[in-house]
Amino acid sequence: MPQATHEGVLRFGAIEIEVAVLDNGLRVITQTGLMVGLGHIRPPKGRQYYRSGANLPAFLTVQGLKPFIGEDLVTIANQIEFRTKQGVKAFGYAPNFLQKVCDVFARAQHAGVLKATQHNIANRAQIIAEQLERSCTMRLIDVATSYQEIRETQAQQNTYRRQECI
Repeated sequence: MPQATHEGVLRFGAIEIEVAVLDNGLRVITQTGLMVGLGHIRPPKGRQYYRSGANLPAFLTVQGLKPFIGEDLVTIANQIEFRTKQGVKAFGYAPNFLQKVCDVFARAQHAGVLKATQHNIANRAQIIAEQLERSCTMRLIDVATSYQEIRETQAQQNTYRRQECI
């Protein structure tokens, strides 16, 4: 099971989402971070639509969101199991999952199909999406976890090694 080597928090104004870089190089949005960041989401009632097949988080399985869930979201929805730096088992999602979830709520809100309890999620998703439009999620995770310093050092070392071989 992969282990987190770097952990941090993405900040979108007052919204915070926990993230990590794993020892295999994967960047993840933690499941807890996603839920808290979108507003302490509780499992919905009536989780019938995706009970078999897709492994979407419960809050995306409500019937009203069904038309906005594309195959691309279903494909990247698989949870990534890992251990935190403290050794605790945790779950996360690929970095681009966050943007896709924000898009689902934006389209559902634009269509006027959200329930009253989902408007807070949609508003938070909009704030996050606006920030994500300005920067790559993986880059934001690298900065939040201080992993960009490691990546830059590795890139410099690789450049030096290539120059030595010439």
